Amino acid sequence: MVSRASDISVESALKQLAEKGWVLIPSVYPESLMKEIISEFYQHEQAFIDIQKKKGIADKVIDATHHTPVLCRKMLKLLEPNKTHPILEQFFDGKYILNTMGLSKIRPGGEVYTQNIHRDVRSFHGAEKLWINTLIMLDDSTTENGATWVLEGSEHSPEKPDEEKFFKQAVRAEGKAGDVLLFDGHIWHCAGQNHSREVRHIITPFFSKPFIKQQLDYPRAFGPDFGNTCSAHLKQLLGYNALTPVSLDDFYQTDENRFYQSDQG
Repeated sequence: MVSRASDISVESALKQLAEKGWVLIPSVYPESLMKEIISEFYQHEQAFIDIQKKKGIADKVIDATHHTPVLCRKMLKLLEPNKTHPILEQFFDGKYILNTMGLSKIRPGGEVYTQNIHRDVRSFHGAEKLWINTLIMLDDSTTENGATWVLEGSEHSPEKPDEEKFFKQAVRAEGKAGDVLLFDGHIWHCAGQNHSREVRHIITPFFSKPFIKQQLDYPRAFGPDFGNTCSAHLKQLLGYNALTPVSLDDFYQTDENRFYQSDQG
């Protein structure tokens, strides 16, 4: 297991991101909130399963849900200001938004598609800082229960490594409930096998520059009224300041009323 620090500075986090492609931020959230979020998720899990079955893809996304906060609103607490925000702000050199966010779990002996070696940005764009992945540990993540494998330095390679090289050289990103893993969107990684007796839960919010299209139109999903009542920070992250006009009437606006605000990059 990689040694665990009690805290980490913004500068140190960015340095490790640049050198290794990933960094663990300890104790971002209280364990009580992690338990609260897991509990709420199980109240809504069947709704996701029903939609997946209706669309004929349930066998492809077993134990994975996408855009989970649309139904599980307590997850939005995870997006409010915390110790990852100044790191992300400096990484992007300005504003950023939520691109996608979902909860997945690995049952003891279970399988999920994220156990395949993959990277989450399909188009390789080199050193451009357009996207960053995060992984929120709702439970302790250990080698026994499937902690994520990460191949350090692979964010510089557009080619997928073969399995032998990957598992020989990759490291395990272990951590405690409430820790957050930040990693380059290009890095090759995968979830591990769960050999424990307990389910391992994680949430993966991915963030991008505001001009990158979101995988779900969160402002439309949550509605305009929500954007007028949530915090300014959450409004920014959900993309309410980076909207696309749909008519000329929408497009022609004074600066303060522009759909895509001038500070969004």
